[in-house]
Parts: sequence; structure tokens; C-alpha cells
Amino acid sequence: MYDKMEQSSNPDFYNLVAHLIYNNKITEETVAIKKIWKKGDNLFLDLYFYRTKKSHVLSSAFIYDILDLNTEKYYRDINKLYQDYISQKTQSSETRAEGDLPALEKAFDFKSLDNIKDDVTILTFIAKCSRFFSAVKEQVIAEYMRKHNDKAELLSNKFIKAYLQELSPSEDDFYQALSNLNSKTPEQAEALAAEVIKISLSDGNMQPSERLYLAEIMQSLREFGLYPDVGLE
Repeated sequence: MYDKMEQSSNPDFYNLVAHLIYNNKITEETVAIKKIWKKGDNLFLDLYFYRTKKSHVLSSAFIYDILDLNTEKYYRDINKLYQDYISQKTQSSETRAEGDLPALEKAFDFKSLDNIKDDVTILTFIAKCSRFFSAVKEQVIAEYMRKHNDKAELLSNKFIKAYLQELSPSEDDFYQALSNLNSKTPEQAEALAAEVIKISLSDGNMQPSERLYLAEIMQSLREFGLYPDVGLE
């Protein structure tokens, strides 16, 4: 039913135009970077191709250049792209660093969130599929968690923020969560869809990736006989 793409662990490099060398010809593709790594002196990129909706691992030797459409930064030397990629991952890790948590939260059993696990997976995936996982998006998800789970009401903003920062659902996780929505009531489906739209519009406009996955959510709900009224029709 779906073409699946594993969510990149670094979502900042998702809107790229790459010129690739194939059979002594240069072809152009729009891609997202799922991972970059070095093996010896060789540099490898795991790329998701939007045209074919498939992923491929390529040696940097087969990449002529890459343009990041978000930052308008041009990379003729792919090693510089690798350096920016590692730098961004390091910054993200430092941002996620948190101080000591209260004893109640240290002992918190995440199984208590099982009733909203799929919802949080979907909301977090949508929030992170565009460039910025903002404080506004965090707050929307936190409020949803507290509204729909009694145990979440006891958690501090600091704890929920750390939890959401560490949560990195893949596209497989997203589609698995979608497949579990058939147990929702129309009211529950409408509440979830409304929060997805709120997250997507929190930056002022809906990004192409957000629009794509929102369409997938609405399609799945309709297949389950659920038709949430969220003002999009």
C-alpha cells in the first residue's frame, strides 16, 4: 500500500538536488540524506530518492555536486557536506542534553503511554519531517499527551521535552502507527488529525513533506471508515 522511507536521523538534509554520475552521464535527482559515513578513505551516502520513493547507498565518487534547497548551500566537495552533517548531528545531541530529572520521572514506566503511543509516533514524525522541531510543536504534542493520558498529566514540561527530543520515529514507525488507527472512534480520529494540522501550520505554512504525510493520514482514516472534519475539504 505504501512506499516506505526510513526517517533520516538528521532531518535537516531532506530537500536536496543532487547531480549524479551514471554511465558517464550526469543525471539530476531530488533526494534526502538518511545517513552519511566514512569507511577508510571512502565516503558513503544513504539517499532517499523522491522520484522513485526508494533508497540507495552511493559512494561520493558517483556524486558530482549537491545543492541544499533549504540553505541554498552548494557542495561540490561532498566532504564538506559530510562535515556539515556531522556538525548538525553534534548540535542536535547537545540540544537534547538534559539535567537530572525528579525521582518520579526517573522511575516513569513508558508503558503507561501505550494508549497514545501511535498518536505520539504520528505527531512526532510529522513534527520532525520538516526542517525545525520547534518549541511550539513540542508544546502541541505535550498538550495532546496530557489531554489523552492521565499519567502524562504528572510529567513536567522538561521531562516531556527530553522524551520528544529523543523520540525519532522512522517512516516505517509512522506507517505502522497509521495501520493501528482503525481502532479509533470518529471523535478520536478528528482530534488527532486536528493536532497534525496544528503542528504542520505552526511555522506559518505547511511544508511539502508535511502535506504529503498529512494526505497519507487522511487516506488511512478514510480507508478505516473515519472521516474527520478538519476544514480541509
